[in-house]
Formats: sequence, C-alpha cells, structure tokens
Amino acid sequence: MNKIFLAISVVFLIGSFVLNSQLSKAGHRVKIQKEKYSDVLNFKARFLDPGEWTGDKAERAKLAKADEYAQKAIVYQGQSELYMWIVLASYVVFLLLTFFFARSNTEVGVLPFGLTVIALACLHVGLTYPMLEITALERNLDIGALPIKTSVMGFSVDLNIEQVFEGDMIFYYQSKSVLELVSTLFEQRNWIVAISILSFSILFPVLKLLFTCLMLFGGKLSNNTISRFFVQYAGKWSMADVFVVSVFLAYLAFSNMQVGITTESNVLAGLYFFMGYCLLSIFSSHLILKKEKNA
Repeated sequence: MNKIFLAISVVFLIGSFVLNSQLSKAGHRVKIQKEKYSDVLNFKARFLDPGEWTGDKAERAKLAKADEYAQKAIVYQGQSELYMWIVLASYVVFLLLTFFFARSNTEVGVLPFGLTVIALACLHVGLTYPMLEITALERNLDIGALPIKTSVMGFSVDLNIEQVFEGDMIFYYQSKSVLELVSTLFEQRNWIVAISILSFSILFPVLKLLFTCLMLFGGKLSNNTISRFFVQYAGKWSMADVFVVSVFLAYLAFSNMQVGITTESNVLAGLYFFMGYCLLSIFSSHLILKKEKNA
C-alpha cells in the first residue's frame, strides 16, 4: 500500500470522525428542540390545562414557547446542513484522491481500501445521526360543540362549550438514531431485539470494514479464516439491507395512514449515510474478491 495514500487515509479518517461528530451533535440538537416543541404542545398537556379552556393567555404563552423552540430547531438545522455539506465535500475530495492514487499506482488494493475508508466514515454518521422522524398532529383542532349536562345547587345546567386549539396539537413525536434505538431497547429490557440490532447492524458492519482493510495489506491476514469470513460471508448475516428497507417501509406506511389526524414522516440524513456505507462496502468487497480471482 502506498505510504503517502495510507497517511492521507489516516488523516481523512480522523478528520471525518471529528466532522461526523459535529454533524451528529447538530442533528441531536435539532431533535432536542423538536422534542421540547412537542412536549409544550402535547395533546394531554393542552387538554388538561384549564387556562386553554377559560382564556387565551395560557394558549398564547404555550404557542410563544413552542415558536421559540421551533426557531431554535431551524437554527440548529442550518448548522447541521452546513456540517453535512462540509462532510460530503471531504468525502468527494478523498474519493478523487483515491482514484488519482489508484491510476498512478500499480497496486490494485488502493481503490477498495479508499472505498472502505469512506464506508467506515459513512457508517459512523449512519449510526449516530437520526434516521427517521415521525409526527402525529392536528393543526387548529376544533372539537366542535361539547355538551355539558350537570346539576349545580339543585339547578340543572345544560350548555355547549366550543373550543378551538390554535396551532399544533401533538399526539406523537419520535426521532432516533440506530445507537439511540439500541440504547432504548436495552433500557426497556428487550434483550433479544437489542442484541440482534447491536450485533448485525453495528458490530458486524464495523468488523467487516476493519477486516477488509486488514486483508488489503496482504500477508497472513489475507488468508486468515476470520478475515475471509467477514469479507466474504458476513454480509449475508448482516441486517443492513433489511434494516434500510424496513425503515423505508415504515416511512411509506406511516405517511399513508388514515387515522383521522395528520401524520408526517421524514427520512433523515442518517439513513442515506447508512445506505452509502452499504453500497461502498459491497463494492469494495467485490473488488477484493475480483482481485483474488485474478491473482
């Protein structure tokens, strides 16, 4: 392996992990603000707040607070998009360098090694950045005429109360990354599902990429049984493709639900980076196996 390219790869990997961390933190800050927005406009909190039924001060205060969180989410979203463009630009620059060294060197392992390095960087974002955002809400909820019949001091009271809840009425909001999902499953003691996702969607992909890099250095590592298993066969045991498809199905299913309330679901950057890892990993493995057949 070309020493200059190897040094560039190490620098890229360290730098990408730093940028990826900043990107994931920005995405997490967006999620926190949206969760706060949802908590303020949660349907239980609004229904059980007497102020929303007797006057508009409580309602306006909640809407103002929710708007504050929404504005912060927009600011953090802008930061997240900035980091994302920087991250993608660094990937493109490193990919171009990979092609340059692959063309200028006789070593055929340069291209699969470069692709594996980018795949590892993509996997980092794919595991730490939220993948899917799901919201169930109703805007300007009008409950119509609510009949109330009761007795006060022997007098019968029969009246109708009409109420319109301005703004969003949030019934459900959820957004998680793969690591957050695994953590939540462990907290809920759903051991089988948690260990399955941890093993097949996190540990196996990481080990596969690491052993792919090791095989490219040749020597005993290229003929090692464990290395060959992870490069050639681990992909068949991985849930990566099933995981990506299941997320898309959940997105499409939730988007088309007809439950009497508005449902919104958005695919987030984490899913696309995870898909990027899948494609790059498959392609790099193909190049390595092709290299061995031609050897």
